[in-house]
Amino acid sequence: ADVAGAYLNARCAEKVHTVLGPEFGDDEGKVAVIRKALYGLRSAGFAWRSHCAEIMRTSLEFRPCRADQDVWMRHAVKSTGEKYYEYVFIYTDDVIVMSENPRAILDEMNKHFLLKADSIGPPTRYLDANISQYHFPGDDSPKWAIGSQEYVKEAVRVVKSWLEKRNMHLKTKVSGVLPSGYRPEL
Repeated sequence: ADVAGAYLNARCAEKVHTVLGPEFGDDEGKVAVIRKALYGLRSAGFAWRSHCAEIMRTSLEFRPCRADQDVWMRHAVKSTGEKYYEYVFIYTDDVIVMSENPRAILDEMNKHFLLKADSIGPPTRYLDANISQYHFPGDDSPKWAIGSQEYVKEAVRVVKSWLEKRNMHLKTKVSGVLPSGYRPEL
């Protein structure tokens, strides 16, 4: 799901004002105080993230993962009685939910900031990665896969374009991605 006007949900973290232009009619020339975090303000991302984190903690009772502050989790119980964790991944204005009932979590989030209606549904992409659902024969529960095919294709296209502008090209045959004998430190 996508958050509509994500930054505008948060209050501005700094004191910002502007002089109103002619598009404001009779108010032209007046000084206006900016109260909402606007895209482009240095503190806008921080303000939005802080606002979102407060809602996730207090209203939805999720806690951030210690390894990645964009991953939120909470204990839950499936309809079968099995205990598990529900997860919410939030990257700027992109949200993906992993739960037995993801719609309930999205509906709760939608009470605090508007989610674009056409973006709510089974995920197909997240952070430029393809997401797909599949089933194993004899297993009714769906499985999810995430792949970077489109991302890699676009990255290669961009690199090729950059190289072509410099009369260079990628090698078409290589023995491996890493040099022979490469031993990474563990």
